[in-house]
Amino acid sequence: MRADIDLREIDLKKLRFSRRTLSILFIVVAAAAGCYFGWRSITNPPRPWLVRWKLDRYLAKQAHTSDFKVSFPFPSKAEMAKSPKSNEDDKGPTRGSRTGKDFETLREEYLAQKTATLALQREIVRSEANLKEAKVKLDALTKRAVESQSSNGAAATLQSNVMTLREQMASWEKSASRRSELQQKEEVLAPIVDDLWEFQRTWIADASSSGAGGSNSLVKARMQLLADAQEKLNRASSYEAMYQTVGQELFVAKHLLESGNREHRREGVNIALTAARHAIGYAMNGYVAARICEGYVLPNLDLATDRNARSTFNEENLLGQCADIFRRNEERNNVVRVYELYLQNVKNPARADWARSQIAMAYDQAGDSKNALAAWREIKDTNSFRFLSRRAARWEQDVKAK
Repeated sequence: MRADIDLREIDLKKLRFSRRTLSILFIVVAAAAGCYFGWRSITNPPRPWLVRWKLDRYLAKQAHTSDFKVSFPFPSKAEMAKSPKSNEDDKGPTRGSRTGKDFETLREEYLAQKTATLALQREIVRSEANLKEAKVKLDALTKRAVESQSSNGAAATLQSNVMTLREQMASWEKSASRRSELQQKEEVLAPIVDDLWEFQRTWIADASSSGAGGSNSLVKARMQLLADAQEKLNRASSYEAMYQTVGQELFVAKHLLESGNREHRREGVNIALTAARHAIGYAMNGYVAARICEGYVLPNLDLATDRNARSTFNEENLLGQCADIFRRNEERNNVVRVYELYLQNVKNPARADWARSQIAMAYDQAGDSKNALAAWREIKDTNSFRFLSRRAARWEQDVKAK
């Protein structure tokens, strides 16, 4: 009886031990899973602060110093603490006054209409020139045909040549007579061109009034900083000096990007982009340039509100600069990420299709046929991207083979 009791006590102890062990294992596994998913959320894609921290460490190692302080007339704390101004006034008109259409739609229509107009114009000019030459040739052939009537064989050949030439001339006359059609196409283009110029004039006026042309003190300070950096890079005799200059540019950019003032942050992005170009152009380091885009530019896309297609702070332009840097550094995933960000805000269907084509090509270059095909199938107007059609057929074959 006593033995039975002892056995039950041992079994209960084992059971308690087993449960305790399972609980500990569960906690360990849960903690490990939490750490893994937490780290993954921070690193995929990497958080901007993490990118900047790694970049600082890399530059410090290359420049043999972590001190990148440089003299710069930063705005006062009171100025940097100001809330961002409303940026609605910077956007300019949202619709053209003649067509009632937005800039992106007008741009696409202009390109399509202008291409067709130029093609018709070339056809008309070419037909008129051919007609002029043909008339001289026809007169000569007709005269020779009359003179050679005594020779049936020669006359028949000449008459055949005359008939052939007249048929060609009839075709050219038909094309040359399309000048009225050309005039109609130009009339359709006129309001589109007027609205596009209206957008441009408004944007130029906005840039001038906001001081973007270089009149305010911060813009001048930025230009002086970059001029000094350019001089240092030209005189640099080592990569160490080059990395130190890039680090100094980022030191200024980082502080300006901490400002609450939107215009201060824009200057910070401008400096960061220049630092990226310097990293590629002088230090020949695409990795540094890519990390600058990842840590300094992409986190500040809220600044890209300009409708002016030529402005640095037009969203397509700003993202395009980063995409070019990622592409040069063969970072296909980041190229995809850039155009996925663009797709989040784009309203124009043609530009959305263009972004999807860029995603498809990035996946193709990375050897990812499945995702390339998926991006291709998202394109609405595939006729505008016929150059991808053959690749799409190959992607389908690759996917089926797997």
